[in-house]
Amino acid sequence: MATDLISVYIDNNVWDMLFALGIDLATELPKDEFCVCITREAEFEIPPISERKPELKAFIDKAIRDCSISTDSFFGFADETLPADEQRVGGFDHGRWIQPEEEVFLAQQKTPLRTLRPKTKLYKNEADWSLGARAFTGVVLSLDAKKGPINEAYKQGGRVVFLKDFPASGLSLADFIRCAISVPSS
Repeated sequence: MATDLISVYIDNNVWDMLFALGIDLATELPKDEFCVCITREAEFEIPPISERKPELKAFIDKAIRDCSISTDSFFGFADETLPADEQRVGGFDHGRWIQPEEEVFLAQQKTPLRTLRPKTKLYKNEADWSLGARAFTGVVLSLDAKKGPINEAYKQGGRVVFLKDFPASGLSLADFIRCAISVPSS
């Protein structure tokens, strides 16, 4: 019997832990069970890493390539106030329809965008809003349990797996995720 793939979204703060533990996502999250993704906003957070931590950036690039990590963006039309390489949404054949529960969460969370961060070209909390929304249709891996959009998604029933206790658990990453979302192993 075929199983549905579990879409797993990686919060940018998780990369440091995966790197430190030497976790090979291609092995830990098999493609026949997991679809590993990043949001469009997460793509903005990766390039600045090379300035501070070139080894970590190389690890992320390798993981994205080896795991065929795809970028998930919602369908939308271009924002004329942003350059083409800074668009948050995908057009035809690039974006997917937002699901109702994702749209509801985003509508609850969004506040006026005020503080643009020059290195990432994202507004404050923009990446976390996007991840929080994905918790209602997939699973978000994060180390960030502090007050904010990701924690709010968790409180509202979104599937957020906080990885703080993962290293000491003795479980594989796949088993840790399955236990956290109560999915039996295949």
